This record gives sequence, C-alpha cells and structure tokens, in this order.
Amino acid sequence: MGIPPAVGTLAEYSEAPFERRTGWAQEGDVVRITGPEEDHHMVTHPDLVQRVLFSDNDEFVKFDGYESVFGQGIVSVYGDQWRAQRGAMQPAFVPDRVQTYAETMRRIIDEKVTTVDDEQTVDMRQWFSDLTMEVMLETLFGGAAGKKATISEAAERITEWFLETATAGDVPPEVNEGFDAGMDDLTSLIDEMVGQRDGSEDGDLLSMLIALGSDSEAGYTDDRIRDEMITMLFAAHETTSLTLTYTVFLLANAPRVESRLRRELDAVLGDHGVRPEHLDDLGYTERVIDEALRLYCPAHSLFRETTRDVTVGKFTIPEGEVVHLPQWVVHRDERWWDDPTTFRPERFAGDSEPRPFSYFPFGAGPRRCLGEDFARVEAKLAVAAFVDEFDFERETETFELFASLAAVPDRPVELSLERR
Repeated sequence: MGIPPAVGTLAEYSEAPFERRTGWAQEGDVVRITGPEEDHHMVTHPDLVQRVLFSDNDEFVKFDGYESVFGQGIVSVYGDQWRAQRGAMQPAFVPDRVQTYAETMRRIIDEKVTTVDDEQTVDMRQWFSDLTMEVMLETLFGGAAGKKATISEAAERITEWFLETATAGDVPPEVNEGFDAGMDDLTSLIDEMVGQRDGSEDGDLLSMLIALGSDSEAGYTDDRIRDEMITMLFAAHETTSLTLTYTVFLLANAPRVESRLRRELDAVLGDHGVRPEHLDDLGYTERVIDEALRLYCPAHSLFRETTRDVTVGKFTIPEGEVVHLPQWVVHRDERWWDDPTTFRPERFAGDSEPRPFSYFPFGAGPRRCLGEDFARVEAKLAVAAFVDEFDFERETETFELFASLAAVPDRPVELSLERR
C-alpha cells in the first residue's frame, strides 16, 4: 500500500487551519500534509477515526508536543502508566462524585449572574472563563483563595504560547518568556497548595492525589501531582468556557431554538432557578449544548503519532508521523449530517443517533475525556441559568478561529445582556 496523497504543506495549514482542513478533506478520507521534518496525515472518515482511536496494539500514541506543558499528566503518558493514572483519577469523575460537585457549581453560577448590570455588553468568553475557573478551583483544587488572578494570568500566557507555536514562523521571545513565567507561577502555586495539605481526603481531586502519594501504582510524587493539576487546569477550564461561549453565541442568532429552550426552562425551573435536581429534565438544554459542540467543538482535532508503519484504509502511514482526527471537519461533513452548518439541536433528539464516530467532541475509545460528565453537568447548569436570567443579542457578529490547544476566537465574543 502506498502513502496518502499530498494535499498541502504544514506552512499552509498553519496560516488557516480550519479552512485548509475543510478544503483538503474534499481530496479524500486520508490525506497527507507535507512538512520539513515529518509529514502529517488527516483522517476524516468515521470508520477510520474508529480505527485510530481503538487501536489495541499501541500503534498510535499521543504526540510528544503535549509534554512541554503537561509533563507527566494523564494527557501525555501512555501504556501502563496512563492506565494507572486513569484508574487513580476515575473516582473523582464518577457520576456520584460529580453530583456532589453540582451544588458547588450551582452556587458559583448563581453568584456570577448577579455581577451583570442590566443592559450591559459582556465579553462572554472572558465571563465564562472566570466562571469555569472559579468552579475548577473550588471543586478540583479544593479552593485557592487569593490565587485565582495569578492562575488565570499564567493560563493566558501559556495559551498565547500555544497559539504562536501553532502558526508558521518563530515564536516571539516575549511569548516564550511569558510561557516560562506562566509555568513558573503555576508550579509555585500548586507546590504551595500541595505543601499546605495534610494528606487527608477532602473530596477534591488535589486531596485525592496527595492521599494516594508516591507509593501508589500511579506513583503520585509531588512533581506528577503538579503536572496532573496543570492538565486539569486546561481540560476543566478553557474547553468548558469555550463551549459555553459558542453555545450562547449560536443561541443569540437562533430565535426558534432560544424560544423552545425557554419553554423548557420555564416548565422545569418555574420561579426557583436551576438546581442540580433539574438536570435530568433538561433534555432540550442538553441537545442545544450537543449541537454547539458539533459546530464549534473546542477540541477541534485529536492528534496521534504512529509508533510503526500503520495501515489506515487503503494507505500506509509511516512510523513517527502525526495523525490528525479533526472534529471540525467530521462534525460538518454533509455525508453524515443533513444541512451541516445549520444550528439545529433537534438532530440529537429521539432515535436520530449520529453515525458512530461522526461525532466525538470528548474523544472516543480508551482515552475518551475523563471529565466529560463533569463538563456536561457544568454546561447544563450554566446555560440554563444564563438563558433563564437574561435576554441577549449579539454585538459580535462574526469571528475567526485560531487552532491552539482549543479552537479559540480571534476577538471578544460580545453579547448585550438584559435581565428578563
């Protein structure tokens, strides 16, 4: 079998990743993007996405670009070490534990909506970023009084570095310096938090990992705990804040969807505001979020690296090359989705299940996102509270996307808010 056909270069990709992916996908389900050192390969057929994600021979591993930030965190490790860390962290994200977080989420969301003045224009990405940061610090870090601003600033510096490294050309020195400073700040703060704990189980992820310790199968030394918490900082914070931003942006231009959503909220919530006990009855709210994740999936692509020559479909992908599995393309492919660019939550209703592996906003296979239930509960509570509280209109009509760790807008996403 031959190698996939070449459709473009990595330099071209970095200039306009979302547009290039969409265009190149028209050339075939497996295509090659040529680079100066190694080639990348884009796989866009659901059956072949399944082939990559469910490989049971360690033919595909996470590529090593994650290690510069996430070190020994769960997103970077593989094999037995990954299995040990996943097993150790799993209890923090089982449904019963997530339900204990839900009340804290609800309280923080209720407090957040009170901070908006009537008839105010709000940058929703920043607003939701503050919200999800607060939720993450309270539920997973066990609180971080006085540290929120420093952690947020460090995360922004690291995100900026990822944006620059995803584009062609050298990274500006000041961005590299900002990355180093951000990592130093996060390292110091998490080390300080670890040092303040006594090793008892307090119900949050940080306490759980400290209690496991270095003698556990996962080997949770202070260094590994730090890397794990930095991983959670990005996994539990930025992706959820972007999901919420894109959801309300889409709702602001979809009056029919918004009206149906409000009818559900009025029927379920009454005059009491959203509470964790309402979650099971918010079916349309969940479909709205599902559809936003289809159109604007923050995890715009999964990446793997081949450990040997591997057959994918009709082609061979050589050892040591990167494979892209772009949700951005597969989620918008008209072969799997009717009228794919239209925001239509009803497509997730009833028996109309999407084709397997044509929809994978949280990944799939053994490495499916560990925090999916956590993110879904937080998103449902936040969307329900926001739509129940505010009438809103777009001030930002359009934006472009950058391909960083997540798909991020190139400008503030502003809505005008008015209390109902």
